Amino acid sequence: MDHSTSDCQLNPGEVDYEFEFNEVPETLGCRSIPFWVYYIRHDWLSCCGSGWNDFTTLEDAGKFYRNYAKAAGFSTRVRCTNRKGNEIKNQLITCSREGKWKSKISPTEKTNPTAGLNCPARIYIHTLKDVGAWIISKVVLDHSHPCCPSKAEMLKQHRELSMSIRCTIENNEEAGIRPSKTYQSFVAAAGGHRELNFIEKDVRNYITREVRNVSKQEDAKEFGKYFLRMKEKNPNFFFKLELEEDQSIKLAFWADARSRAAFEYFGDVISFDTTYNTNRYNLVCGSFVGVNHHGQSTLLGCSLMKNEEIESFKWLFQCWLHCMGGNAPKGFLTDQCASMKRALEACMPTTVHRWCIWHIVNKIPSKLNGYKGHADIEQEMSQVVWNSHSKDSFDRNWNDFLLNFGLADNKWLSDLYEDRHIWVPIYLDHHFWAGMRSRQRSESMHSFFNKYITRNSSLIQFVKQYDNCLGSREQAERESDAADFHTVIPCATKSSIEAQFQDAYTHANFREVQAQFRGKANCITKLKNSTLGYSVYEVGEQVSSSIFNKFVVTYDSIAAEVKCQCLLFESRRILCRHALSVLSFEQVSQVSPRYILERWSKKVKRRHTHIKSSHDEPLMEPRSKRFDQLVFRSQNICEFASESEELTAILHRAYDNVMTEMESLKAKRKGTSSLSHEDANLESVNELQSPPRIRTRGRPKNRLGSKLDKQIANATKKKKTKVLSEINLFDAASAVHSNSSQYQGHVMNYQFRVPAAGDNSLGV
Repeated sequence: MDHSTSDCQLNPGEVDYEFEFNEVPETLGCRSIPFWVYYIRHDWLSCCGSGWNDFTTLEDAGKFYRNYAKAAGFSTRVRCTNRKGNEIKNQLITCSREGKWKSKISPTEKTNPTAGLNCPARIYIHTLKDVGAWIISKVVLDHSHPCCPSKAEMLKQHRELSMSIRCTIENNEEAGIRPSKTYQSFVAAAGGHRELNFIEKDVRNYITREVRNVSKQEDAKEFGKYFLRMKEKNPNFFFKLELEEDQSIKLAFWADARSRAAFEYFGDVISFDTTYNTNRYNLVCGSFVGVNHHGQSTLLGCSLMKNEEIESFKWLFQCWLHCMGGNAPKGFLTDQCASMKRALEACMPTTVHRWCIWHIVNKIPSKLNGYKGHADIEQEMSQVVWNSHSKDSFDRNWNDFLLNFGLADNKWLSDLYEDRHIWVPIYLDHHFWAGMRSRQRSESMHSFFNKYITRNSSLIQFVKQYDNCLGSREQAERESDAADFHTVIPCATKSSIEAQFQDAYTHANFREVQAQFRGKANCITKLKNSTLGYSVYEVGEQVSSSIFNKFVVTYDSIAAEVKCQCLLFESRRILCRHALSVLSFEQVSQVSPRYILERWSKKVKRRHTHIKSSHDEPLMEPRSKRFDQLVFRSQNICEFASESEELTAILHRAYDNVMTEMESLKAKRKGTSSLSHEDANLESVNELQSPPRIRTRGRPKNRLGSKLDKQIANATKKKKTKVLSEINLFDAASAVHSNSSQYQGHVMNYQFRVPAAGDNSLGV
């Protein structure tokens, strides 16, 4: 037999496919036929010609034909299923290239590839009435196209994602790993593309279809169910929704138990920012961000808003205050939003409001670009803003700046000057800001979101990624706490004051203290006057080869209090280099405890560190849960067995024995399943399938499959004259009665609806 014949050279006209049941045609031994044809025929006959050719279930019969199709080099599809009541009577499975599709688009405009070639290959599956089995009653093995087994694995039907592959895809998607990287990891693990029985498109389709595909109504319900699950896991989880009259989501706010506990320690200064393009409904995302004892950003609540109107911000800020026990922060940092400003004035009248100076400075080129020498204007304005060390000096420098450049009539600059108390550093630095002058911390949170979510993301995807963000912030804090506990940063000087901070402060804040100690070398201290223990110093700091900045520092030896004009301690709670220079001049060996804040201490036991951030455990199907448990346990066994060939052989034998036992048990239980009230829960209910569609009384005029029946009848008549390769194996019909189990449970229907994109109206 010639094995060199190409497996893609099958011509139906050269091969006689007609043969009777249990009879192998002589032509199968001819050299003109490819070897794989004989193999497939032999495989087909060995199964179909060895008795009654019965199958326990319809699925088994379909699986047999799919396996045959893969070996032969084509794919199949279910063409027609006939039912009697709720029971399937027979089914027609054809080659996927059966029929012919005609595009409605003119070929002159566009041509699309089509697979339909009116292929006649098919099988008919019937049920036996008394035996309770399924048989293949008719077979057509002829094809109108060549078949290529080596290319069969590329057909969609023969590509599949195993359970382990699906679990990996879902985990990688939640972790923000791109589909292309996920697929490449599978290729690397398998040893090449040819070793996989799926392609990258299958990975992307699975993510789109199964992971990200959430309908609008289901999305809103899952969004509400998420909050209820979190509340059930921890009663201190807080959420609140504001709905429109049509029950669509207008406003939403939530904060987990850890964030609420962290507010007790880090809620003194808050940065609030809104961002867009985080979900498919154009809801505006707002995040409340604080600073922990390591100087890291920590999330203290999140919101979604339909619009940015004053009433929306009022609702949000009041909700947030209620969540945090009614304690307003000392400082609140936002962008230049008039609605936010008015809402803050109404909800937190005692809180100091600050605008993000970074956004104001960034607007200078666009606002002043029309003036001659706008680059000089920008540079001079920055000098006035940052180098004015008193309110009076800022007012003088600002007026001189306007006169020198002829900007006295510029409305934008005039409005900025009117609001100087909420953005100019010298007007705000006597308040504590934890090092925040811009919304950079809020924007860093949003940049984290933007890595994993897009404008097409669902609400449930958004909250899951918010959980990931909470988890990453918690982990960063835990790692820093561990580093503070197990390691020590050595002192840079011999100062006993530096040793004080080394013992008390976290690594991040101690490094800032050390930076001030190093900067002290550039300072020159001069005593101006001293009366009754109260001294006034002038400290000159050399910032470049020709520039010295002068600062007035006062020291009260009786109260052990030092104050600097730069206001670093007031705004950052870190002693500045100028104050340290004066303390060194006064030969102070220990600073007052008022300068060592618990805010930055590594010795304080904080309650929130014992609370886990919220994380929604997926409602996995029972089979997926069992699979994960088995994989987890088998990893240790495989690791142990891989130590030697003998241990590996023992494990292989055990696997073979267990597999045989499981297949035997599965064969005994085939076709039976039940769901009792003892096993019923939310997960098991999710496994229930909808009942089949009930056929109405009477036969409709355009019954599905009637046209096909006519085509089959015509083809049968032609076969009598043209001797086509169709054979009748059996002609039997029966009905199989299956037991059914019912489950009745309470289904919660949350009346949450998502808003339409672009709808900015407020409900009454």
